[in-house]
Amino acid sequence: MSIAKELLIKKAKEGYTVCYVDECPLRTQCLRWQVGPYVPSTHSSYRCVNPHFKGVATAECPMYRNDQKVRFAKGMLHTFTSDMPKRLEPAVRQGVISLTNRTYYFEYRNGSRMIPPALQEDIRKLFRANGWKEEVTFDGYVEDYDW
Repeated sequence: MSIAKELLIKKAKEGYTVCYVDECPLRTQCLRWQVGPYVPSTHSSYRCVNPHFKGVATAECPMYRNDQKVRFAKGMLHTFTSDMPKRLEPAVRQGVISLTNRTYYFEYRNGSRMIPPALQEDIRKLFRANGWKEEVTFDGYVEDYDW
């Protein structure tokens, strides 16, 4: 995948954590590796992956960020429908807060923070665990990189 050079430069200037581990088998598909060359020479320091951290530079690298776009959900204002049991919303709300935090819950709900795919699935599981059998949909969806 070819990511626009301007986007990589922007992320580097914003202080995105980069990686320079040459031996990593995932480096050519990793956002951290691709941003690395664009760290401005005017910065005296920057955030970088610790090459000694457990699992770094392996096929299961915990710092790896895939360079393929993913489908983020945006907003949960219309996720709760009128035919849902009244007990469902508080249970799901508390579940999302326990997975993240209260601020993030409200940002996810109003759409100011995108909901990553893994959290979307966790939210669906919360609905199912509380008895909802119908499809769980979000207000909208956006394709972007999972930085």
